Amino acid sequence: MTIDLSAALHDLVDGHHPDGPPPVDVPRVRSRARRRRAVHVGAVGAVGVGTAGAVAFGAMYVTGTRDASIVLPADPSTAPGDAATLDSPVILPSDPSAAPGECGSNIAPLLGTPDPTLGMRASVWSDPSAQSRERSVPQPRPLGAFASSRVHLDVVSSLPEDGAGPPSTELSSMQDTLAMVEQAYSDRLAERDAGEAVKQSVLDDLAGAVESLRTSVEQRLAAGEESAPPTALARVRVLVTHDDRVVATATLPRERQSNADAAWDRTPSGLLRETVILDLVTCTIDGVGGELLPTGTYGALVVRDGEPLTGLTGPWTIVVPPQVAVSGLPGDFPTDVVPMPPGRLLSVSGDAATGWEVQISVEGLDRLNAAAALLTDVDGAEEEALDPLGATVIVPGWSVHVVPASADGQMTLSYRVTPD
Repeated sequence: MTIDLSAALHDLVDGHHPDGPPPVDVPRVRSRARRRRAVHVGAVGAVGVGTAGAVAFGAMYVTGTRDASIVLPADPSTAPGDAATLDSPVILPSDPSAAPGECGSNIAPLLGTPDPTLGMRASVWSDPSAQSRERSVPQPRPLGAFASSRVHLDVVSSLPEDGAGPPSTELSSMQDTLAMVEQAYSDRLAERDAGEAVKQSVLDDLAGAVESLRTSVEQRLAAGEESAPPTALARVRVLVTHDDRVVATATLPRERQSNADAAWDRTPSGLLRETVILDLVTCTIDGVGGELLPTGTYGALVVRDGEPLTGLTGPWTIVVPPQVAVSGLPGDFPTDVVPMPPGRLLSVSGDAATGWEVQISVEGLDRLNAAAALLTDVDGAEEEALDPLGATVIVPGWSVHVVPASADGQMTLSYRVTPD
């Protein structure tokens, strides 16, 4: 694969054209492509509440009344008509009629011997400090706090039947990436045929990337390089629990997900990895639910789909932090087009003429995802760049660059807001 192809892949996935070609990085391109496809699938409602779903990340407060049959959150009082609060949810008893592993079911009686070939960790998309070169299956541990309603979790398998064993190579990464880019090209064509706005330049970039990748793969095969056999589909379920009661779920493959995108991803160690997109949103009983999980600590367990729940592995713990809006920004700061995730203002400088520098503390490993989702949800916003280390989004009248950092033991976000 050439330097120019890598640049084209970054462009088609990120939608921007950097000054000069980046270094070749097929795994990173694959990761970005996976994330873009995941966002698209979520946006059409296949996996619940996403960045463009029914509840935006800006809806950080749960208001109104709760039905008595809701899974979580539930009424904090004995009166079902009272408004629920995030700080004091009362957990209702398990639903004895719920099937094992479904909304409201109690999983405590089902827990048996954990599956040693299956584990989970935070993805680099939700935790930029995450180690991606695992040499063993991750064991249950605290995953940390997450600021957004969507968490990216890497499920890791060491099972030979899934395809574990042979390590990834540059050729196998190219072949996997080719399959994903071919699928992306097919998806964009289908979107255009359905009347959606798809730029011809995007189609041209995709077509060129497919052609270049095919050529590179064919050259390597002709030179005698051997490719590892294809991996199986990553068929797994993740259950989110509170007091052993299922309150949210996610599955792989997701609805409308292509086989190219849903197959296990080889790693250099021979382990397999695939990303589960977990919405921290209540599942439902009797049509009630779909709310953001309230502040609290939850357990996450994983099992291969279709296998007995006695093989559930976990729990990994996930913390949903308090949701307190940032306050104290100057009156002329463009809060209407530069929304921020819940947090606390640490510093602000600048003015409307020259721009602003803002630092806020945000409790959440995925604070950059939360910030980027809020910005891209603004009417007329255009994402210029996004990777685990920073985001640039153009909103009406302003260019916003956000980076995650830490200061004095606090997780922070630094904003540079300049007139566009």
